[in-house]
Amino acid sequence: MDERRFVDFLEKKFPFRRGLGIGDDASVVRCGKSFQLISTDLLVEDVHFRLSDVPLAALAEKALAVNVSDIAAMGGRAQYFYLGLGFPPRLGASALRRFFSGLSRAARRWEVELAGGDYSRSRQMLIAITIVGASARPVRRSGARAGDWVGITGPTGESALGLKLLLAGETRSPFILRHQHPRPQCEKGLRLSAHASAMIDVSDGLLLDLSRLLRASGVGAEIDYEKLPMAPGFRRLCRQRRFSERDLVLAGGEDYQLLFTVPPQQEPRLRRTGTAYHLIGRVSARRGLRLRENGRPLRVTKLGFDHFSAAPGR
Repeated sequence: MDERRFVDFLEKKFPFRRGLGIGDDASVVRCGKSFQLISTDLLVEDVHFRLSDVPLAALAEKALAVNVSDIAAMGGRAQYFYLGLGFPPRLGASALRRFFSGLSRAARRWEVELAGGDYSRSRQMLIAITIVGASARPVRRSGARAGDWVGITGPTGESALGLKLLLAGETRSPFILRHQHPRPQCEKGLRLSAHASAMIDVSDGLLLDLSRLLRASGVGAEIDYEKLPMAPGFRRLCRQRRFSERDLVLAGGEDYQLLFTVPPQQEPRLRRTGTAYHLIGRVSARRGLRLRENGRPLRVTKLGFDHFSAAPGR
């Protein structure tokens, strides 16, 4: 069973009648005149991270960032969160204080408050965060329509490149910093909410997350590889280290850029907001994801990170 089939199983087994439940970046429940957004995320040592690769303060920041990003991907603003923490005694009290110092800085940065949680000793470190936010107009994955533009808020592949450098024993690189310190696109998510027809954050890989959006919307898309944004120095470093640029850009994951669709009549209005983004393709009625480079079909063998099939540590 892969992740998609598992989600399908859960949706059928646990129908949610109070709003939007399983299957999007956050659940959605009407709360007065607005909507409450709730999301949860789990980080497990030696599956999602290695303690040797990231300082504990940065790990706490990242754990909160990925949840804040889920709220941004629904066009909302995060408000408060709950923390479940399994902490190995071998790390000691000073390590625990460093973790919470990082969490405190991250909470101030993204203007969210810790509302409660639970703590337990454990053999491996485990971080579970549940975050609550609000939106006047939640943007779901299922709103894309044929003819919409496909856009993205920034480059992908940076975090995956940083992880590769870490695994190779390097410690200093702007790409390592991007891997350790993700940047949820909070303000862009709010601005996009007034114009986007569908949205998702890039957590498991551009192609995999786009395929999830397209499947939820019942449509397909044509993407132009040459239109994908890349960070300065990214392509040169990939060549130098003999890393696959395409694999990193298309399937790397953990960039937390926002991937969205926007109707043609709305795109000029979005442009006038001053939001930085890149148009990378079009939605089509024909289902499936087709990738081109300079007009020629481009074949790929890997879509992204599947939690049911990937090896530990990606």
